[in-house]
Amino acid sequence: MHDRELFEKAFSPLHASPDTLTEVRKTMRNEKKTRRALGKSAVVAIAAALTLTIAVAGGIVTLIRADVSPADKVDDTTHHAFTDDLDATTPTVDDGKGNAVSVPDMERIPGDMATTQRLVGKYLSKLDAEMTVEGNTIRLGTLLIDESGSGMLTYSVENPDGVKYADAGYGEAVDMSAEPSMWLGSAPDAQGYGGTCIDSRCHVDEDASTDTCLQVVLYFAAGKDFQKGDDLYFTVYDSARQPYSIAIQPQTYVPVKTMTAKNGEIVTLSALGMTIVNPDPSREIHTDEVLVNAKDGSSFAVESSSKNLMNWVIGCITGDGQAAFENYTYVFNRLVDVNEVGSVTLTGYYYNLDGSDNDTVSLTYQP
Repeated sequence: MHDRELFEKAFSPLHASPDTLTEVRKTMRNEKKTRRALGKSAVVAIAAALTLTIAVAGGIVTLIRADVSPADKVDDTTHHAFTDDLDATTPTVDDGKGNAVSVPDMERIPGDMATTQRLVGKYLSKLDAEMTVEGNTIRLGTLLIDESGSGMLTYSVENPDGVKYADAGYGEAVDMSAEPSMWLGSAPDAQGYGGTCIDSRCHVDEDASTDTCLQVVLYFAAGKDFQKGDDLYFTVYDSARQPYSIAIQPQTYVPVKTMTAKNGEIVTLSALGMTIVNPDPSREIHTDEVLVNAKDGSSFAVESSSKNLMNWVIGCITGDGQAAFENYTYVFNRLVDVNEVGSVTLTGYYYNLDGSDNDTVSLTYQP
């Protein structure tokens, strides 16, 4: 891939990106959930909507356009994406020398279907698209996306010969049957050229899955280049590295609210996540505590160094890799009732790129 503008950094005491943590956890994971070996067959793509077949040097690539329509109601897997129905077990990680590495805990919370329906039901879309790649039949389910390009979709992958995945910790699934990536702008080709590969994470709904079918929640953050109306591309590569993509054009967006600190800095907040905007290219914000504070006095710790907590499924920073990072984006592991939020508080420090001493920072953002 090229022109990728999504870079990730330390949102945990490891001072390593979520991608780095994933690689460590893949090496150090103590549990592998493998469900029988995969069978292989020819690639077939089917959809109720537009199907475009393109001949390329390596064979036939099929691009499907999903049919997107309002969902009648919130389904179980969509609801589970924001509750403790999905696993959040803290991984056991060592440094490769037998020494334990401290990583944050994650707290998923119970939820009720009525609240999920109230907060996001009217923004939920049904996705009608299906493709089969080397015996794995993938069916898209639902989509939620906010005005900043952060969200989640559900899908299933089924194979009569068995499906597989490995638990990398915090409920994140890796080494999956037909493991997907998400793209913005255009679908990738066999060399990974095309649009922008955006950050995404898969979590398996274990209670709803079987030996031959996985029910999956895919979280994503599109980053600063996202604009309303952009297509997303759900892409799976076969064993010959040929891509098979489903184009998704969102029809509805979860609203985003802007909150402002006294110094003029802002965060944007939705039911699904938040973005901290860094207005100064001469420095970066390093966060220790990020709290979403409700009007009733309760707080939700997005991350907390003092409590050793992280309650996001994606934490990423957007920039060009040359200057200070611009946007700090979190996708939450729960829903937030934005109308009941009184403030967002942030403590940490500014890292000055000119090498001068770091400055402590404490900000309160309000509507």
